Amino acid sequence: MPVIYEKIVDIKSRLKSQKTVNELADLMECKPRTIYRHLRTLAKENCGLRKFKENDQTYYIIQTEKEYNHNLEVISQLQKVRSSMQASPTGLNTISLLDKIINSIQTVDPENLKPEPITTDADYVLDFGPFSECKLNDSMVKRLIGAIHDHVAVKMTYRHVSNDTVENLKVYPIKIILRMDTLYLVAGVVDEKGNQSFKNYVFNNISNATLLSEPSPTFIFDAAVHYKYTFGKYTSETKPEEVSLEIKSPWLQNIFKRSNFNPKIKIKEKNGVMTVDLKLRLTPDFKTWLLGNSPDIKILKPVSLKNEIKEMLQTALAEFEK
Repeated sequence: MPVIYEKIVDIKSRLKSQKTVNELADLMECKPRTIYRHLRTLAKENCGLRKFKENDQTYYIIQTEKEYNHNLEVISQLQKVRSSMQASPTGLNTISLLDKIINSIQTVDPENLKPEPITTDADYVLDFGPFSECKLNDSMVKRLIGAIHDHVAVKMTYRHVSNDTVENLKVYPIKIILRMDTLYLVAGVVDEKGNQSFKNYVFNNISNATLLSEPSPTFIFDAAVHYKYTFGKYTSETKPEEVSLEIKSPWLQNIFKRSNFNPKIKIKEKNGVMTVDLKLRLTPDFKTWLLGNSPDIKILKPVSLKNEIKEMLQTALAEFEK
């Protein structure tokens, strides 16, 4: 693991409780300016980093699921009250007032939005982008995190995505990573010559995982490289852009309806045609996702993105014709 990434992981662990820059510098035996540089990297990762002042001191903390407070409970209660209001003149005035309150306390700016669940576990990497969805308390997650922490092999039943076949496998769990809209188990593989490689297993396709007593080999794995192009972890300096898509196929329309988006998207439906408005960074992962689903999606804006995907398709077609 590269030294810089190792330092970032160390800071995440220490920021489970509030710390000043000087306190972090003392704990990590480095200069405050080095801590500031690492904190800037953390801020780009959208990992739940908070900055606040208390007693004339500036503190930093990574909020865990327990500490997380993003007005969601208040908003939920207000929405319940709103839905119970009668459509009388008085009720309409109250509904209008509630809408203003809800809008004022909701976060709609993706630059300021922080994901709901946060983990500071170095082996559980949550990438919170527009398609993020993850259950921190899933029993399978806990079981496989335990295997990673204990450095042991796992025997699991896995249904392959490509051909839907089911196979019993012995794997060495390395990381659990949320990438795009999918949670993966990253497992290490060692061939007969001792060469190491890594495979991604879709978490929802794993069943009957059993921890074995066999110790896991030592793997050289760089998670920073593995997920560097994901939405939340992507460290581009570019700003989020307005994207409008026309979703053609019913199956993909259903995915948009039931998925969690951060920030929330706007969905419009008319005569069987669905359009969605998103605000996000045009990352390599997102462009690849668009490319893979191009028959079922029409890019309405921005035009530059439409032209770029068109060029990618033409390049791919030219490669096939060689």
